[in-house]
Amino acid sequence: MALNESLEALKKLAAEVAQAATKFTKSAATVTKANFNILSEQEKLKKAYAELGKLYYRDYITGEEPDDAEYIPLCDAITEATKAIEDLKSQVEEAKKPKEEPETEPVEEAAEEVCEDVEQAAEDLNKDLDELSKNLEDLKEPAEAVFEVVDDKPEEPKAE
Repeated sequence: MALNESLEALKKLAAEVAQAATKFTKSAATVTKANFNILSEQEKLKKAYAELGKLYYRDYITGEEPDDAEYIPLCDAITEATKAIEDLKSQVEEAKKPKEEPETEPVEEAAEEVCEDVEQAAEDLNKDLDELSKNLEDLKEPAEAVFEVVDDKPEEPKAE
């Protein structure tokens, strides 16, 4: 009876560990995806800065007045990429924060309880086995007597 309860507790513990692993995996996947998107946005940012620098330098060398029609889309792209990077970084921070767990026993405590239950069940089984062995010893003498009677039975004559 105690062994069944211990096995049920062990099964419950395994389910809790699997759920924790699933949460960790989802969190890691979210962080990885966000970091990849950050790199992509940073690349867009570098390209926009480079293009803006080229336009500015061209206007500087030629002495022309900056044309807002050329500058504004690049400035908007820089602003959008910067905002996207900030949003993604906050997603990463949020995903890395430990989530509040429902009030359950820590895994170590639950494992210790299961081990104690299993040890107690094993001790109970050993006691039962010892008792069965004693009962078997008690039955051994009468069983040997029966075999002696059967073995002592005279042989029937063989037909030749």
